[in-house]
Amino acid sequence: MSLAAERVSLLDMFARIDQPLVELPDELVPYLDSVAQYDDLPAGEKLYTARSPGYDQPGQGSPVDLLFVKTGRVGSDSLSAAVLDIRIDFDASRLPLVGESIPKGALVFPTLRIVYMSRAVVVDEVHQLNAVLREYGVTKPMFPIPNVLTGHQWAKSFTAGLTWRVGGKEMPILAVSLATEGPSVPSVPDKDIRFPGLPVSFGPLHIAGIRRARDGQGLRFFLAGEFRLSGFTFELAGLGFVVPLKLGFIPKPQLQGAGLDIKRPAPPMEIAAALRWADSADEGIAGGLLGLVRVTTPAVEVLGAGGFFRTTDNFDSVFLYVEALLAGGRSLFGPPPFTVTGLSAGFGINSSITPPAIAQLPTFPLVSRLGMAPATPGDPAPEPPTPMDMLEELAGKDGWIRPEDASYWVAIGVQFTSFRFIETKALALVEFGNRLNLMLLGRTSVTFPKNAGSGGRVHARLNIDLRLAYLSDEHLISLDVAVAPGSFFFDPACELTGGIALYVWTGGERGGDFVISIGGYHPRYVRPDYYPTPDRLGFRWNPCSRVVIQAQGYTALTPNAIMFGGALAARYEKGLLSAWFTAHLDALIQWKPFYLDIALGISIGVAFTIKVWFVKVRVSISVGIDLQLWTPPLGGHVKVKVWFISFGFDFGSSRTGAPAVSWSEFQMQLPSPIRAKPERGLLLDVDESESKARAEAKSPPLVSSDGFAFSTEAALPASVIRLNGKVFATAGAKIDIRPMRKTDVTSEHVVTLKLDGVDLTPDPKLWKVEVIRRDMPRALWGKPVDKPSATESALEPGMFTGLHFEVPGPDLSPGLGPVTSHALDVERQQDGFTPLRVADAQGPEPRPNPNSIGRIVDTLATRATATRRSAVHAALTRLDADPGKDADSELTHYADLVGRIMTDAPLTTAAPAALSTPIPAR
Repeated sequence: MSLAAERVSLLDMFARIDQPLVELPDELVPYLDSVAQYDDLPAGEKLYTARSPGYDQPGQGSPVDLLFVKTGRVGSDSLSAAVLDIRIDFDASRLPLVGESIPKGALVFPTLRIVYMSRAVVVDEVHQLNAVLREYGVTKPMFPIPNVLTGHQWAKSFTAGLTWRVGGKEMPILAVSLATEGPSVPSVPDKDIRFPGLPVSFGPLHIAGIRRARDGQGLRFFLAGEFRLSGFTFELAGLGFVVPLKLGFIPKPQLQGAGLDIKRPAPPMEIAAALRWADSADEGIAGGLLGLVRVTTPAVEVLGAGGFFRTTDNFDSVFLYVEALLAGGRSLFGPPPFTVTGLSAGFGINSSITPPAIAQLPTFPLVSRLGMAPATPGDPAPEPPTPMDMLEELAGKDGWIRPEDASYWVAIGVQFTSFRFIETKALALVEFGNRLNLMLLGRTSVTFPKNAGSGGRVHARLNIDLRLAYLSDEHLISLDVAVAPGSFFFDPACELTGGIALYVWTGGERGGDFVISIGGYHPRYVRPDYYPTPDRLGFRWNPCSRVVIQAQGYTALTPNAIMFGGALAARYEKGLLSAWFTAHLDALIQWKPFYLDIALGISIGVAFTIKVWFVKVRVSISVGIDLQLWTPPLGGHVKVKVWFISFGFDFGSSRTGAPAVSWSEFQMQLPSPIRAKPERGLLLDVDESESKARAEAKSPPLVSSDGFAFSTEAALPASVIRLNGKVFATAGAKIDIRPMRKTDVTSEHVVTLKLDGVDLTPDPKLWKVEVIRRDMPRALWGKPVDKPSATESALEPGMFTGLHFEVPGPDLSPGLGPVTSHALDVERQQDGFTPLRVADAQGPEPRPNPNSIGRIVDTLATRATATRRSAVHAALTRLDADPGKDADSELTHYADLVGRIMTDAPLTTAAPAALSTPIPAR
């Protein structure tokens, strides 16, 4: 054995022994005080050990033992392996909250081991490797044995493992992969890891397992279990410690996301509650507290949830939602048509709430009731989730309610019945601040007859979900109605389905688009991703196990098509015999100009299976006819099938497409051809008389001098946009007009700006001018086609429709900063004589002069006025009161401004010929 004489780093050591396969992360590179090389080993074998007192962290060093071996005696291939033993000696009695309940030494984590393998090594090979080390005279450190956490093998590259003991008994190592590629432990804790010897209890503390995670701070290990105290149950969610992969590997106890689970099932008052601490494990949250409670009595049930967060962006967020419901069919107030049985309300400050889609309404907590599992009316209610699970769904990392600066929401809900057979839960939700979202959400159940709840037979039930919303971020007004599960007519086996959707986009990239759909779309229609998807309107009836009857229908309207259709099917199956009947109708209509394409068909058939000896033969006989019809001009195609024979023929005209329309007919399809509208900075508090006068004079409206914006936009797309006669922008292609069957049409959008009757060219350094692009209906602006296609997009993207102008406000100088009260104080001076000391009114009474503004404009910049003003400046200069070299400049620009900035005539009066009383000197 030989020793190194100097202190070396771990990377230096491996570089000297020529082991490039060992690529250690930077955070795992300590300095080694001594390195020992084992001599007299078989050819090709290498063995090194090293020790270090710890990392450079005064008073907190973590002693390190290192072993590296290269051997050909393990398995069939050569193996290079290394292990770092870092003594951390963490005792669970140091944990917050529960540490006093754990005797010292009862639960300890003595060593962190970093294992490197140049290839995957299974359990038997690890035993062989340790046997080779003992043969070479090494007793420690030894390689730990892999377990189920690593698939009973050490993977290639690096793996970290934490050793631990319970009551002095050595437990299987807790392994976490350090590989930078491939699968690794997620940043959130995994499921509880159960080991022989667990669970274990220390007084009120019950430990059932261990969880592990890895994130930017290092390796995390959490206890899974409960802490019981005075009838309360404290869930150990997030209680554990973190071992950083740098700074000395000093473990740090942490209480992260701890939860308090309170249960009191004893009548007459049952209580279930959850309280959870939120911190940096939740992205964007620095700290916070979440709570949910459910109190049930024979008369009333109260549910509530709330939370407070401090975010990493240094703002606070809070929300609260409470719901009260009467039990046993009792009512709060109201006549029979509107009997209120429950109320709810909530709010959020610096908080946002995700708008639920219609399909999410059954699971939206503010509608489906806090802490309760959604149930289909008439069926037994499923097991409700735990309060902790419900709290996570409501406001967890992926929950409905999340912190957001400057966003606020308010919710008000009511639950009521009508004549005891209509039950409704409605919620009005408003979010404002960063956006404006208005939503009315509801679930209604109608049961016939109304005495069904007292044991009578239910003949029909209709469950309806409703969502009416305005979402400003999407510029969307929408209405969704869906038939919820559990709806039936006459027989519970006759299930009802269907949905209705009305969506209108009022602006943005989708401005002008809309869709109305009852039951979905044409089977061949390519639906844009943002269109709703209501279910087919219809029913499915299984009167018995052998018969199925199904009917469906739909209709939809989009900017480029109208469609409707339906299908009816019946099937009978018994043993080797089956029979069926189907009929369908699908229609697609291009509107303005009119073009119709209809496909319909009917089929009836029977099939049976014949068994001949050991062979089964399936015989199927069917008769059907399919018809396709189009107009104008009228034409079609017929296809007939009789058993195995089929044939078809055409009649009428071939598909030539819709005839072209004239420009006058096409104009009737368009809204106002062009409009100029103010968007920001329009003055709304102008005097009424001023507004009336400007309207009569057809003058433009007044705007703020603090900046304003306006736009010009046309219903027709443009291929060229001109500003003041010059080309401002050119589209990539000319436009097409499908109803007129025109292509490559030049369309110009011309804008002229004038100031005092003269063309004004916007200064690009000050004004912001942008082209407005819209997605336009392809039914109007797409290329002409002979046959409208259901698969083409409804909109033609990015067409030029106008210009948007933004005029900046004044460039303000920096503020004065804080002004103290002392600076605003006054200094009393001796009374003196001034020209205005005379109390009585002097001279003629000032009156508005309608000609005064014109007089100022006409005389301010004249030569005579300039001569007199220069004489005054010269006199002031002789009196050592020179106002400055730039004070006697031309006033032409000011004369131009007077006519625009002076909206009211100034008061004027005749100046006195001479002062009657001289002013004495002070």
